Amino acid sequence: MKMIARMTPIVLIFALSAFSPACRTSPSGTGIPLDEAIRLAVEEINASFDAGAVVAVINFTSPSKKLSEYVIEELVGALVRAKKLVVADRSNLALIQEELRFQLSGEVSDESAQAIGKKLGARAIITGSLAEMNDSFRFRAYALSVESAARETATLVSVRSDEQLLFLLAGEAGPGGPGASSVFPRGSAASPAAPPGPSGQPAPSAPLQPAPPSRKFSDNFVLIAGGTFRMGSPASEADRDEDETQHEVTVSSFYMGKYEVTQSEYEEVMGSNPSHAKGANLPVEMVSWDDAIEYCNTRSLKEGLTPVYTRSGDGTLWNTKANGYRLPTEAEWEYACRAGTSGPFSTGDNITTHEANYHGRRPYNRNASGMYRGTTMPAGSFPSNPWGLYEMHGNVIEWCWDWYAPYTTAPQKDPQGPSQGKWNWKVGRGGAWDWGGYRVRSATRFTGEAFTRLNSLGFRVARSSL
Repeated sequence: MKMIARMTPIVLIFALSAFSPACRTSPSGTGIPLDEAIRLAVEEINASFDAGAVVAVINFTSPSKKLSEYVIEELVGALVRAKKLVVADRSNLALIQEELRFQLSGEVSDESAQAIGKKLGARAIITGSLAEMNDSFRFRAYALSVESAARETATLVSVRSDEQLLFLLAGEAGPGGPGASSVFPRGSAASPAAPPGPSGQPAPSAPLQPAPPSRKFSDNFVLIAGGTFRMGSPASEADRDEDETQHEVTVSSFYMGKYEVTQSEYEEVMGSNPSHAKGANLPVEMVSWDDAIEYCNTRSLKEGLTPVYTRSGDGTLWNTKANGYRLPTEAEWEYACRAGTSGPFSTGDNITTHEANYHGRRPYNRNASGMYRGTTMPAGSFPSNPWGLYEMHGNVIEWCWDWYAPYTTAPQKDPQGPSQGKWNWKVGRGGAWDWGGYRVRSATRFTGEAFTRLNSLGFRVARSSL
């Protein structure tokens, strides 16, 4: 439990990944054309490194193979035409991959990136993603130091869904769903598994069960199919807390917001924005548990839904038959965060700072350090978990419905927590931008009074599947 209080360099251009396979049927959205995003990325790369630095374009993962191949060709072509950097032969990368014996999929772990970079004598690598955001796509590319994994440069822009992008999205899907054009075979969306640890360390985690089928409830919701999982953490998990006793929990199907509630969403419903770090697509923060409850009810009324919550004296009652917006329970949150995995993170036995926004200078379990951004990041800035949910680890702590209490060891079905919490604390989950790696684990619990407001504390909404 955590209390809520207060040589010639060689550069590798890694996967820019799309984490939603949905294709649009008509042009829409704001942002710049895809070609302009590529041009900006190349311009930033050229400006960041000395003349003669060797760059290697490894792969590009997207919703279609056609789109993947197009971006790779444009990146390589633009870098060659600039005549400042040297573009490495892609066939050399296949030999390195074979020698290191791992697969490189969309978003790679820092460990994998650093392994390739060091093998080639690189000083920095370039990685990024292409993620669907409502009516547009978010294109990002940034340079990471091979030695420290700290971010050196960044390109983050919105790409509109225009006729060019629709044409490329209509291409043949690559293996495993989303397109992938690469010298490497496509792997899973999570970080590659680590080799077995030394004696006394837990072995790499395997998925607890296959990911359940999920379908969209709306553009910003995913239906999480119910199932049974082990809530909490095993005694062997590094840096765990005593209140994470493992127990079996069965969760019914429910809808979960793909993103944390943004400032634009909050202001549209409530008419104000209390956040410290301002930005329309940044998660709302400086909101108490009580504020989150009011948001859920107000939004429900605005959309013609039945409000879930009723105030009764100093308490709040939950109408389980209501179809409006609500906070997820602590069990629902962890079930959705894990997304069928059983390790410390949905990414496996470690998480890196290009997979989540947390204090990278305080890595988990003595892993490599990453960067510390010092603020929140926009919704969808990082890869989704296997069930299509973004920023479940880090960025802002997310309020849950439950009062805090020690776990029971008995199996449970759809637990809602105790009727009153220990020390009057509510539960938050997920960790935040200013907390270390061990505090953004899937099982870590956070507590605070219902009136607590912090610049690292927000929420996401859920709805019951009635």
